[in-house]
Amino acid sequence: MPLSACTPVHARRARPGYTPSSLRTEIARRFDARSAARVTRFGRIYFGGSRYVCVSAPDIERGGFYALYFFHHGANDWRIYPPPGIGPSIVYSSVAASSKSVEAAPG
Repeated sequence: MPLSACTPVHARRARPGYTPSSLRTEIARRFDARSAARVTRFGRIYFGGSRYVCVSAPDIERGGFYALYFFHHGANDWRIYPPPGIGPSIVYSSVAASSKSVEAAPG
């Protein structure tokens, strides 16, 4: 699990000298007021982790819809990229091979 999912929210607050951006500001920056944008999903990335909101609007020129995900960075700060430590990860484990599984088949 990413580090920020285990870290309390107060430890993930915005950095000093960093201008926070409210969710309303981020949505207004990327969607036109006439676009009929709506929140279609919201939740947490991991249990106890950062929050996210999905906003979608109809795409009049191409048909269909388009959507953007906004991620909470703490201290009233929302961005379109996840907070540090949140992102794709690969989990793997190593299993010792038994001697039966590596024997060649008769043939």
